Amino acid sequence: MSNVIEEIDQLKEELDALRPLPPDVLGQIEQKLRIESNYHSNAVEGNSLTLGETRSLILHGLTASGKPMRDHLDIEGHDEAVKAMEGAVKRNELLNEVFIRNLHKVLLKEPYENDAITPDGQPVKRRIAIGEYKTQPNNVRTSTGEIYYFTPPDQVKPAMGDLIDWYRRQEDEGEHPIIIAATFHYRFTRIHPFDDGNGRMARLLMNMILIKHGYTVAVVPVEQRDQYIGMLEQADKTEDLVEFIAYVAHCCKYTLNLHLRAARGEDIEDVEDIDKEIVLFKRSLRKGTGETINAREHAEKVLYPLLFHCKEKIEQFSDLFNHVYPSGSSNVRGVDNQISTFRLLEDKRNALPENALFVFTELDCKLYGYQAKQRSNIRLKIKNEADSNGCVWEFSSRDLGYKKEYAGQDLEVLKKMFNEMIRDMMKVLSEQSENGS
Repeated sequence: MSNVIEEIDQLKEELDALRPLPPDVLGQIEQKLRIESNYHSNAVEGNSLTLGETRSLILHGLTASGKPMRDHLDIEGHDEAVKAMEGAVKRNELLNEVFIRNLHKVLLKEPYENDAITPDGQPVKRRIAIGEYKTQPNNVRTSTGEIYYFTPPDQVKPAMGDLIDWYRRQEDEGEHPIIIAATFHYRFTRIHPFDDGNGRMARLLMNMILIKHGYTVAVVPVEQRDQYIGMLEQADKTEDLVEFIAYVAHCCKYTLNLHLRAARGEDIEDVEDIDKEIVLFKRSLRKGTGETINAREHAEKVLYPLLFHCKEKIEQFSDLFNHVYPSGSSNVRGVDNQISTFRLLEDKRNALPENALFVFTELDCKLYGYQAKQRSNIRLKIKNEADSNGCVWEFSSRDLGYKKEYAGQDLEVLKKMFNEMIRDMMKVLSEQSENGS
């Protein structure tokens, strides 16, 4: 972890040497990050607006046809909360409970009803209060199917007081801002003080701490949602935040490099941005044409068989790692243009719709603690995007430096590609064992 923080500090020094940035350059960066932070933070929570739709709403006030009004309100509220947070930093306002509750009011905008589950598993509607700590439990089911119990309602007030006291002590003692920000995020989510909006609040407050100390914001990309949640869940089990802190640092690295590129006069628009928008545009046209795929059939013939193949292979390494965990989830856009999320190992197969506009799936195989070494972890990821135009796969592992793509639905080819990743993993593990690392 110390290496990545040292790298971040070096980038910050380079940026500080170029400050103050010209107003037009700063405005360009702030607009890009304003759109990206709004899109990604809300998308991580399941918001259905695309990046292009988020941009149109924020810059031009245009709503997206067929999308829930609550999703639009969440984007608008988050945008206002970002501005309120940045304004508070400029005014040197204190981060305290009053500020947090007021920011929550800005974020959620107005009370509303949300789906919830009673302690005995019954579905109910719950009215979401804004700016007030929860009065009922809001425990969640983790990716492993277990119930995670957040701080009970009657203990939220003292827990939040303890969190603020801890934060002030850390600053007084000169702890590194990235460590403070990431740890604050983690501790806040463990308390889960509000009925709703806790994840977005955690990321806003984390970024408030970062920019207060001259760092750039940390943007958690929706494409890494499972990785992000997986690290929080892992920290719950081990109470070791090293990986999560390093992850936050990597998120800062992206925005720091963005500032540096802009300061040097380089183009900061990602080449992939227009590609993504073209895909989204084509999908929006497809809404009226009736072109769909059979999501359930795709899951039955390809997704489930591949997931079980991956699960079978990585579980053979259970005696070499502390934890071996396969998971998979699909985001399915139905013909009503609404997005639903399905956990492939938990939800019933027939829950997936027969007709859908597209299916986006992530299979994630996590192997933690090779030969009892806590920091020796490997993750193997498979992403799949399927619509009426075809089926595209990406096999990757940042830990192995591995990335390959495939277009098609041949299950045998897909299994062989995963097997190839396993061979690469064994090669790396063998080298680690020989080097004694």
